[in-house]
Amino acid sequence: MSEQVPVRAAIVGLGRWGQNLVSSVAGQPDTGLEFTRGVTRTPDKAVDFCRSRGLRLSDDYDSVLAEADVDAVVLATPHSQHCDQICAAARAGKHVFVEKPVTLTLEEAQRAIAACDEYSVVLAAGFNRRFLPGYQALKTQMLAGHIGVALHVDANFSGPFGYDYTADMWRGTVSENPAGGMAAMGIHMLDAMIGVLGPVHAVTCLSRRRVLSAPIDDTTTVQIEFDSGATGTLTTLMATGANWRFQVFGSSGWLAMPDQSTLTLQKIGHEPEERHFQAADTLRDELEHFARCIRNGVTPIVSRQDILSGVAAMEAIAISAAMAGARTEVNR
Repeated sequence: MSEQVPVRAAIVGLGRWGQNLVSSVAGQPDTGLEFTRGVTRTPDKAVDFCRSRGLRLSDDYDSVLAEADVDAVVLATPHSQHCDQICAAARAGKHVFVEKPVTLTLEEAQRAIAACDEYSVVLAAGFNRRFLPGYQALKTQMLAGHIGVALHVDANFSGPFGYDYTADMWRGTVSENPAGGMAAMGIHMLDAMIGVLGPVHAVTCLSRRRVLSAPIDDTTTVQIEFDSGATGTLTTLMATGANWRFQVFGSSGWLAMPDQSTLTLQKIGHEPEERHFQAADTLRDELEHFARCIRNGVTPIVSRQDILSGVAAMEAIAISAAMAGARTEVNR
């Protein structure tokens, strides 16, 4: 594909998040990606948005996959549909960007990756926090040994989102959202943990519904054991004020992100060092990265192995939550 020609993409799923993705690159040709098609099961709800963004609208995913002027699909659909949609796109020779969770089971993730490998298409996962400058700096400092041996990671991603969900929404069902806020928020922290500490060995999850009317848990906490020997604690709540925090403790200090634009390094015996970063448009950045992967052969920032590790850990968390906090080893 020519460097000058943008990747022509179809957005599949035109709810709030699908529209956010389209808007993040609208009118920005330098991203290298242009949305030209919209696909949704309920076209009437998306007519005005698609008209405003110049998208041809369809309710037929297969027919869009058959179009020669569609290079890629961006999936913002229910999690349980991802595997079949990824495999169909791969068979049609379309590159795939898929929102998290990539799939809900390891078997599905393996099948989706195998299809992308067989048909030589890019598979990118929508973990936009990987593009936070603060997170990238944290990872660089960890690799440089600034906090010594990594011992423990602690993270919290919470908010009031659960109050907006109802039982007739797919985001308000346990089948699509096991373990409360894990699929909506906590999975970002799980991926960030895997990005710096590697695969997860076992988990113990307690998840409860205390105040939400939708039949999903609002309070979830996970104890994590990594293959490396490090441990972790991940908390996500669906019915509280907004909160975002990520901190890694090491044998000679710690690195912390108290929010998404600040990084603090605290070494033993030294004054803390704090850095502030400009706010990043991580949705734009991840789609621009997806386009570079397609056009220039760049390796996706979330590797195939990290995708598999994350899905396997998420599946174990769901099993542990359903078993009232039983320790669950991650499927290999």
